[in-house]
Amino acid sequence: MVELNNEVNQRKPFSGMRVLIAVAIGAGLGLAVAYFLKVLIDNSPAEIALGRLRLFYLMVISSGGLGGFAIETMRQLQEEATDPAYRHSKSNRGRRP
Repeated sequence: MVELNNEVNQRKPFSGMRVLIAVAIGAGLGLAVAYFLKVLIDNSPAEIALGRLRLFYLMVISSGGLGGFAIETMRQLQEEATDPAYRHSKSNRGRRP
């Protein structure tokens, strides 16, 4: 019978600094997308209120940061998980069973 190890892996503790770096990278990518959209909107005939545009850009940038936060947090939590469902071999990734 297979024994389940329910202890948390203490070799690599959760790193908040890596999450903050991922948030900064995600926000940077969001900033690049927001700038691209700004150039696109500025060169279109649409007339949009400046306040709404600023809120839209803020939403795009914060979405990038939130995406970076979610990806890095889930990656670290999955790395620390002891459940065998998270411990599949890398050779099976991307293939359907």
